[in-house]
Amino acid sequence: MSLRALLTGMSQQVEGAYAVMLMGYDCIAIDEVHVGTPGFDVQMMIVEYATVIKEIQRTVEVVGAGDMEEITITTKQSSMILRVINEDLFAAFVLSRDGNVGKARYLLRTNALAMLQALE
Repeated sequence: MSLRALLTGMSQQVEGAYAVMLMGYDCIAIDEVHVGTPGFDVQMMIVEYATVIKEIQRTVEVVGAGDMEEITITTKQSSMILRVINEDLFAAFVLSRDGNVGKARYLLRTNALAMLQALE
């Protein structure tokens, strides 16, 4: 299955989805699928959060808390789940504030390997 098809399928399974993407820590999107109109710049938000993710990962390493797996950020307008895929990539699911965060988290976790395999 192609990465685009995988991301599209994931976005269609979560009520309130705005975007699902696979990103490099260099802030370049490998692929992304956008759904709906969030009222803010999803791409810019992900790019800005990528910098924060790197800092959080360094902090987790310094304190010896183990490898970071996931970050959830909730605002008045949206929720975003960022899942570490490997040392070079992370996946992001952006959804409306009342979207199904649990299902988005589940799909990111269970499709992490499939996203990597789709890149091969």
